[in-house]
This record gives sequence, structure tokens and C-alpha cells, in this order.
Amino acid sequence: MRPPEVFVRALSPEVGRLLKQRSRRAKHVATRQRAMIVLASHTGMSAPQIAAALASDESHVRKVIHAFNARGLPSLDPDYRGGRPRRITDAERLAIIAVAGARPDEQGIPLTRWSLPRLSRHLAGMGLRVSPAHLSRILTAAGLRFLRTRSWKASPDPDYADKAARVLSLYRTPPEGGVVISFDEMGPISLRPHHGAGWAGRAPRLRATYTRRQGIRYLIGAYDVHRDYLRARLRPTRNGETTLTFLKMIRLAYPRRRRIYWIQDNLSAHWIPAVRAFAAENNIELVPTPTYASYLNRIECHFFSIAEFVVKNADYPDWEAFARAMAEHIRYRNGPHRDQRLIKAERRLLIAA
Repeated sequence: MRPPEVFVRALSPEVGRLLKQRSRRAKHVATRQRAMIVLASHTGMSAPQIAAALASDESHVRKVIHAFNARGLPSLDPDYRGGRPRRITDAERLAIIAVAGARPDEQGIPLTRWSLPRLSRHLAGMGLRVSPAHLSRILTAAGLRFLRTRSWKASPDPDYADKAARVLSLYRTPPEGGVVISFDEMGPISLRPHHGAGWAGRAPRLRATYTRRQGIRYLIGAYDVHRDYLRARLRPTRNGETTLTFLKMIRLAYPRRRRIYWIQDNLSAHWIPAVRAFAAENNIELVPTPTYASYLNRIECHFFSIAEFVVKNADYPDWEAFARAMAEHIRYRNGPHRDQRLIKAERRLLIAA
């Protein structure tokens, strides 16, 4: 019988320790097996003995030993290669991404967007044959997604800068002898179950409604900016008369000698002649926000809190119960023992701070 000839070269203690570690903790099974083959060969076991002990093949054992003798520890890591070579080159991949990322009508194709089958046919005409499924993988890897368009709106007001500066200056610095009031309406609000969110072991259910015969309401609010005080009333309509009535109510809350700077948007009901006349006669300056810039109206963020903590996650039986809950929330909000976390949250929501 021919004596065994294939053995691993001499191992240092450090290499032996690394091989023992890899035989137990390596990520791939192939690495752990190869490390054990090398260790077994180091103990004097022949290739047939190692193959029998590890349920492997003698030829594979010899290849592992020869590879380790030639390249050392890197030979233990598997070099996974398989499948056919890549058919699409990097340059072709970049060309595909460039075509997909541009609008078809800008490339002479009478389409406003690509679909994967149409893009695949168009690329085939360019000599790039890619299936729609593989196109999806290529575009996803490149960071391209099928997204809906979004709109944007800019204020067309020619006096935008002056109006915005005026509003923001009133927010920053309290006018001497005056009070800054931010006014707006929220709504329409319908009397129905409003879904919301809250802590619960199981998601609560709200009743379904098929008929709604209670009408709608608007929440009309005025926010004293520097005093941090909110006033609000529910009204069935939103028109010039309700604006004037609410303006008169707020005027009674302050001495006549104190000028009121009344910040409001450009809704026509806010600027009827009766409102302008009452403001001129009662020491009130009507301060408009720019067109399409209601985000400069500071009361908007307080309406957000009301919608989250009063309207949503509630099912009021009638408008009286709704109004009572609204009044209790505003009283709690204005109270001296307000939750400090709520105060900080509201301050973070002040858009025009």
C-alpha cells in the first residue's frame, strides 16, 4: 500500500488557534469544514481518513490541503461563482437608467411616462434587450421608484414680502399699548365618529354612520399671541356676519384704549364693508396674511391640537356635547396648570415663530 503523501505544511500556534476558531465560528459551512480538514491533516491523518471522518471526498480533501499550502488562510473562504456571466455591462446599465429617468416625450416618444413593458420595447429598439422584470430590479437598485407627482403652490401676492414681514414682526415684538390677535376658522366639522389613535390593548371600534342629519359646524377662533390665550366658538355658518359678531365679542375683552392688531387671511367674509367699518371705529387694525399663505397665521397650529385631541378619536351624540368638550379642552389649554409637555409641543408647532 502506498504511504500517504498529502499533508498540510507545519502550522504555528497562532495559525492553529485561528483554524480552531474558524472551524467553530465561521459564517459558511464550507469554511468550517475546510478548517477542520487542515487541522485533521496537521494531526497526521491521511486524506482517506479525513474524508471518512468528515463524510467528504478524498479528492476534495486533497484540494483543500494543496490550496492551504499554497495560499494559507484565505484559501478557506469559499469563492462562490456560478451562473452565466453578466449579459448587461455597466455602460449599458447606465444607459438604461438614463433613459428610464427622463420623460419619454423629451426623447421623441409620445408618452408622458414609461411603463416597464413599453420601456423594455423601447430599449430593445436601441439594442438593449432587458425583460420588464429585470428592468424593475435595475431601476430599484439605481434608486428610481414609481412615484406619484406632487403639486406646489407659491403665493402670487405682489406684496408678499411686505405682508409677511409685517405679520412676523407683530409675532416677534409685542406692539406697545396693543394686542396681537390671530383669527381664523376651522371646518367644516360634521357630527360623526372621527377615527383617531390612542393607547389601548386592542384597537377600539367606532360605529358606522349612514345618514347625518345634524348639519355641520365651524370653529371660529382668536388667539392672543403674546398672552398665549385661545378663544373659540362653534357656529353653524361661516360668513361676514359671524366674523363681525366674533370680532365684536373679542373687542369687548380688551379696553378700548388698547389697539387690536387683527391678523386674518384673505377670505372675502373677513373683509366685508361692515367688518372694515367696525375695525376703523373701534381701534382695530386689520392685518392681512399674503395670498395663499395661511401658514403665517399662528392660530393654525392650535387648530391642529384641537383636531387631534377633541375631534379625532371621539363620537359625540349631539352638538351640545361637542361644544361642551371643546370648551373644556380650551379651558384646560388656557388654565394655569397646563401640561408642560403640551406647551412644548404647541411651541414646536408654531410655524411662524
